[in-house]
This record gives sequence, structure tokens and C-alpha cells, in this order.
Amino acid sequence: MWSIAGRRSSTGFLPASTRTAPLSFVSQFERGHPPSSSCTPLPIAKESVFMKTRPFALCALAFACAHAYADTTPEYRGEEVVVTATRVPEKVRDLPANVTVITSKDIANSSARTVQDVLSTVAGVHLINNTGSANGTVVDLRGFGMTAISNTLILIDGVKQNPNDLSPPDLGVVPLAEIERIEVVRGSGAVAYGGGATGGVINIITRSGFKAKDTVRATATVGSYDLKQIDVAGHAAGEQVALDGYVKSLTTDNYRKNNAERNDSGGLALSLRHASGDAKLYARTSNQDLRLPGARRVNPVTGLDQYGQDRRGTSNPNDFMEVKNGTVGLQARQEAGTGTFYLDAAQRNKKSNGDSTGFRDRRDLDELSGSLRYEQPFGAHRVVVGVDTLASDLDVDQGFNTAPTPAARIKQRQLGGFVDALLKPFDGTSVSIGGRTQRLEDRVQGITVNSSEVNKELHAWQLGARQHLDDAWSVYAKAGQSFRIANADEQARVAQPLKPQTSHDKELGVEWRTGGNALRAAWFRYDLDNEIHFNPLVFANVNLDPTRREGVELEGRAALARNVELSANLTWQDATFRSGSAGGVDLAGKTVPMVPEWLANLGVAWLPQEATRLSMSVQYVGKQRLDRDQANQFAKQLDAYAVVNAKVSHRFTKQVEASLSANNLFDKKYATYGSRSGSTGSTGAYNLYPAAGRNLQASITYTY
Repeated sequence: MWSIAGRRSSTGFLPASTRTAPLSFVSQFERGHPPSSSCTPLPIAKESVFMKTRPFALCALAFACAHAYADTTPEYRGEEVVVTATRVPEKVRDLPANVTVITSKDIANSSARTVQDVLSTVAGVHLINNTGSANGTVVDLRGFGMTAISNTLILIDGVKQNPNDLSPPDLGVVPLAEIERIEVVRGSGAVAYGGGATGGVINIITRSGFKAKDTVRATATVGSYDLKQIDVAGHAAGEQVALDGYVKSLTTDNYRKNNAERNDSGGLALSLRHASGDAKLYARTSNQDLRLPGARRVNPVTGLDQYGQDRRGTSNPNDFMEVKNGTVGLQARQEAGTGTFYLDAAQRNKKSNGDSTGFRDRRDLDELSGSLRYEQPFGAHRVVVGVDTLASDLDVDQGFNTAPTPAARIKQRQLGGFVDALLKPFDGTSVSIGGRTQRLEDRVQGITVNSSEVNKELHAWQLGARQHLDDAWSVYAKAGQSFRIANADEQARVAQPLKPQTSHDKELGVEWRTGGNALRAAWFRYDLDNEIHFNPLVFANVNLDPTRREGVELEGRAALARNVELSANLTWQDATFRSGSAGGVDLAGKTVPMVPEWLANLGVAWLPQEATRLSMSVQYVGKQRLDRDQANQFAKQLDAYAVVNAKVSHRFTKQVEASLSANNLFDKKYATYGSRSGSTGSTGAYNLYPAAGRNLQASITYTY
């Protein structure tokens, strides 16, 4: 089946999941910062763009509101926030990075049905979907568009979830109620993790380990499109042993015809601890059966308009995909003198089978990964050294049933080492410096090449600093080099052996924080060489001519009263080709497809009483060039859209709570993905993948 980037893939074509109400704004910033950890005015990247664009009036408004309420609202104080997305625990206030931490309370107070829905409310995050299933959603962090799958690193409990192919990570494997927090660290994570983290790192931390009391939680959800979902989770712990488990089962017809889905998952974790360390053994499994409705075709020349006349229809009544995932792993922490060792090891198998209009796609992916790190403090400073490895084997059998093609086999081996130091030379000053070297070996027997062997040594580095100016303000700056290695899917279909993608990264940020109010802004720029991308003209993956990602992220929050919260974020991003050509067209300055220039979220949450919460939000996504329109010649673009969402939740007793949410409240007709059909010209046919209309979900939870 077709993948989001137009490649044949077991993921199917990626329609959009329903948009959700934003999280409580307190969560949009790292909770618990003392006043000295600050917030943000706005570094200007392109002054002419900002000065003539009205949305930035929101920046001044949010800034004024925050200052106006600074002296009249209660001050939020809590514990220092520590994140682990950097591969060892770090205080957020020390990091030269734009970090958002979303807590379990924030998730419960949102109308999110999936992890992807939660992430869609974060500044700089854009969702792309054309399968109708939430698990087909691509999370794009900082404007990578069609290559977002391979440039945003997603973890669960620190373990990489991005498979070594072109399918999105399976984030539905963990129920929302079992998530303790989500850490979003924007900017390259190449030193800590290697390739695929240029846009940033998202770490989903589950509820496991040693809690105060044993619990069993069960949630039943029903909703539009015959949605039925059951989530059951349990926790039991003693002094030195803890056991956590969950099961999840979902069935739904989804919005479109031929889009029925069944998704079952489960997990078990055994945690052990002693005086100087702890360990966790875990296993997760998921099975998804999904029908694929395909595109709605529009052709202005002939008058065909399936999108406008029959949005929920399908032209592919027999298309489907089946995906089975299984993961087992070990995580351990052991103190050794004044230092600490960290160990991660995991084995994953993914089998998929699908068919799209007679084109079969069968895959078998095996991955074995491991990481060993040592953290050594030196007074206020700390140094981390680590090694990690990946062994990946992918077998691909794809082609039209009437014209079989040879199977592809891709073997990849990676071995890397890194050093990362966080120094505190002065009070209020922290400096981060690190480097990585990584060895790659690829052996490819592909679909479009007979065989090839690639051996490369790659390097990444970073240098950053954060300075606290006073109790309210701080600024940071960082620069670095990151890389991305072609995954197994990309190596299977190439015009010639692919070069590694490299990026030179820069970022500036500023924060202001006082009481229950905060502002934060960040400017970033990535200059990429040899970006790996699918070229529809040659139907193969190629290295692009130089590209650039640049943008500004602005977030604000204000406590309007003790029981009313206001949150807002605004993102401007510019994804362009720096040089090169395609089909004889000069690409210099052209916009990269499927990257909206503007993203925005605005939300308000009201607690009329302690047990009841009401929330409402507006989410805006700007215009985008259609996929396959690298030359920016096509007249039609993917339309901008704004979606309104609302939710009410109430806790009846300590054991029973219920919620009702309405997504896309005003039944907005929109799509998050579209592609042009032809390769040249400004008119002609194009394909759109309709997002869900107005839909409701009701749930009830019992906790014992």
C-alpha cells in the first residue's frame, strides 16, 4: 500500500485523526519551575515576514495579558521538573532547549483520545494522516513534512518506537490513562540518540514502578462511528517488587466507508529495586486490522469532485492492512560509587500484510537494540559517556499480483558512541557540550537495485548554554550538527545508493515566568544537505538538493482567576529548497510540500467546582503545498482549517468519573493530507483524504 510519502508501504495512505481540546496551559510549560527558570519574548528570524503578518498580534496580546495578571493570580510552585528524554535525568531549567512537559493530569483534562491528539496541541507539532486510523498519524515536529517520520524521534520509557521503515510509530500500544507524562524536547537529539532526531525527541513515560498503593482502573468508551473501547490497567507493589499491566481493545468503523478497524494491545512490566539500583522487565504487543478507504479524487478539468460530493465514500472497497508488533526489553539503573550506569536492551518484531488495488505489500522486520551509559557527577557538573547498537533485518515482498517483483532484503548494523557534558561554571549558567561518532553498515538487495553495500562513519556535535538573568528571565542558545541514515524502506527502493542526510542546526530562545503566568519563544534553523526524500518522478528515494527548515515558536499562559486558565501557542515555520532542480524547474526558494506556514492553538479551561472541569479550544492549521508539488507549480493547495473542540468531565466519587467530549464541534470539512496526480502543470487532478466530521466520545472510569 501507499505510504504517506507516496512510497509503497504496509502503513497504507496516512485521513486525519480528530483534533482535540488543548491541554491545561500549565502543562504546556515544564511544571514546577521555580520563578528563576523563566519564559520568553521573540527572537526575530525574518523581520519583514513578522511585521506584515497579523497573527503575531497574538504575541503582544498574550505578553500583555501575562504581565497584567502577574500580580493578581496565585503563584504556582512545585518540585523541580526533571526530564529523561536527554537519556539521563536532567533539570529542565538547566537545558538549552525548548521543552514542554505534559502531565497525566493534563491528559485527563484534555479531550484527547490518542497520544497523537495530545501532541497536536503542542507548539511546533503538526499531524498528517491518510489512513483514517489514529495509528496512521505522522507526528511532524518543526516542519519536515513528508520526511517527518524519520526526523522526529519518539520513545516510550526511553526506548525508540520509530521502526526502521517508513511507517509511523505505534503509539496506540499504551492507553492514555497509563501515561505518567510526555516530554517534548525540540531540537536535535543526535548526540544522545544518533540519527532520526533532528526535529526533536518525544518521550512517553508510562505509569510503572513503585507507587503508594495498589490500583485497578477500567475505562469504557463509546462514540461516533460505532466506537467501542475498553482499557483496563492494574498496579501492585511491595517494598522491592512492582507489577504493572494493561490491556486495550478498540473497534470502530471510523469516518469513511471501508475504514473499519480493530486494534488490541497489552503490556506487562515487572520492576525490581534494591538499595543502589533498579531494573524493569517489560513486554508489549499490539495487533491492528484496518480497512483502507483511499483518496477522494478531484479533477476540475472533467468536473469530478468525489471530495465535495461524497466525502465518506471509497473507491477501494477491498484495500486493507494488518500489522502485528511485539517488543520485549530490559531497563536497569545501577549506582557505582558516585556514578550511575544505565542499561537499555530491546527486541522488536513487526509483521505486516496489506493490499491496495491489487498491489501487495508484505514485510517482516526484526530489530535488536542496546545501550549502555555511565553518568559521573563532578560537583555541580556531570559527564555522560555511552555506547549503543542496532541490528535491523527487513524482508519486503511487494508488487502487483499480475506482475510479481523480486523480494528485497535489507540488513543494517549501527554502532555508536557519545560523550555529553553539562557544566555549571557560574551561578545561573549552564553549558551543554557533546559529540557522537557512529558507524553504519548496510547490505541491500533492493527492488530497484540488485545489491549494494554501504559503510559510513558519521559524526554529530552540539554546544549550548542557558543563562538565568533574574528570577523571571532566562535566555539560551545552541548550535550543532545532526544526521539521519536511510532506513530499510528507503534503501529498498533507490535510484542509487543513498548518502546520509546531515544538518547544521541553530536555535535561540528566551523565557519569562512569574507567578502562574509565562511566555516562551524560540527561533530555530536547520540547513540540511542530502535530505532523503521520495521522488515521484523516478519512483525512488533520492538525496535532495540543499533544504532549510526555519521557524519561531511562541507559547503563553495566564491564570485569569483561580479556576480559569488560558493557554495559547503560535508557530511560524518556513521549509524551503535552498537550491537544485526537479523536472527542469529551479527549486531554489520553493516551499517543501505538506508543511503549513502557520500553526496555532487557543484554549480555555474552567473549573466551576472541584470535581467538574469544562474546556474549549480552537486549533488552526495554515495552507500547505500538496504532496508531489515540489516545484510549487500546482494551483491547488491544501486548504487552511480551524477546528473547535469541547469537553466536560466530572468525578462523582473517588472511584467513579465520567467525561463527554465533542471534537470538530462545528463539523468543519477539511483534510490533513493531499497529493497532486500529475507531475507537471498548474491544473489537473488531485487527491484528498477527508478528516473526520463532528464526533462525540463518552467514557466512564472506575478505579479500585
